[in-house]
Amino acid sequence: MPGMKPIRIGIVGTGGMAAAHARYFRAAGGVELASCYDIDPARCAAYAAAHGVGHVAASLDELIDAVEAVSVVTSDAAHAPVALRALKAGRHVFCEKPLTVTLGEARRVARAYARARRRGAIGMTNFSHRGAHFDLARRIVARGDLGELRYVRAHYLQGGLAVKGAWQASKAIWRLQTARGSAGVLGDLGCHLLDFVTGICGPAAAVRCTLRTHTKIGADGRRYTRWQGVALDANDTAAVDVDFAGGAFGHCQTTRWAGGHRNDVLLEVHGTDGALSLGHTFPEKPFCRICRGRAIKKWEWKDLPVPAFVSNWQRFVRAIRRGTPAQPDIFRGAEIQALLDACHRSAAGEKRIAPPTWR
Repeated sequence: MPGMKPIRIGIVGTGGMAAAHARYFRAAGGVELASCYDIDPARCAAYAAAHGVGHVAASLDELIDAVEAVSVVTSDAAHAPVALRALKAGRHVFCEKPLTVTLGEARRVARAYARARRRGAIGMTNFSHRGAHFDLARRIVARGDLGELRYVRAHYLQGGLAVKGAWQASKAIWRLQTARGSAGVLGDLGCHLLDFVTGICGPAAAVRCTLRTHTKIGADGRRYTRWQGVALDANDTAAVDVDFAGGAFGHCQTTRWAGGHRNDVLLEVHGTDGALSLGHTFPEKPFCRICRGRAIKKWEWKDLPVPAFVSNWQRFVRAIRRGTPAQPDIFRGAEIQALLDACHRSAAGEKRIAPPTWR
């Protein structure tokens, strides 16, 4: 914003996703990428040079001292300790999803945010699939335009594992390994899907979850259950049946085995008075269609105009400027972690589980 001092932002974790954070923060405007920190000093220095970051911190505390806001882009297992340190220091926090690895960690981060919020801190969880179609669909459902919701169907499909050997060359291979902190496709993509679906259709009263982990196929055509001595044991397919608090029933599915799909999200919402269909490959380029009124009898869908895309990075910067919290906040991250916890417990016992409180 003209005439306003840039918000000094520090990036913690300089792996693949950190490049997107630099790009989106610069696009948001009104910020300075003031510092970065990584447990790999060489990678951190290279990131700083590539993205014009003015300071390479030698420690997390050094970074926190140098900035007003911290962007947490570490591997999942480090989200909680980094966010807790930053919140305790009174910094604004923008945390990659999932907020944490466990519900216990999520509760601690939520409590820390509640204390920091009273001192003016802004905290967000980066459920980045919330495009403008998400906000539009939520308003339509909240107004009651679809009547009482009855049936929900959603998926988030990626096809990376269907490409033989692609996983072997990936820097994100840790996402296939629980020993390296991965919660599998449920934690990685499922958290986005559950946020998207329950954010539009309302909270889940109970879930029933099935998880599968399939043998990986290498570039040589061989089957692998381990790679470089570490088990490839993180779930790569998840199916979640949801009983919504409002009475609807739904199916949510996500997998890394969907050949032909790059990064596809789809949600269909069916009510007594109409239906919505919305989705995207990239949230910047969404679609949203509606079928209601007389069109229901003719099976006709109408494309709805979708407002301009606003990224979570933009929302975060605006929230700091205005001093007003924005969604999806850290509390929302903890709420979704409670849903993930219920899914994991359901999958372990093949039971229908009501999500616990995240507070």
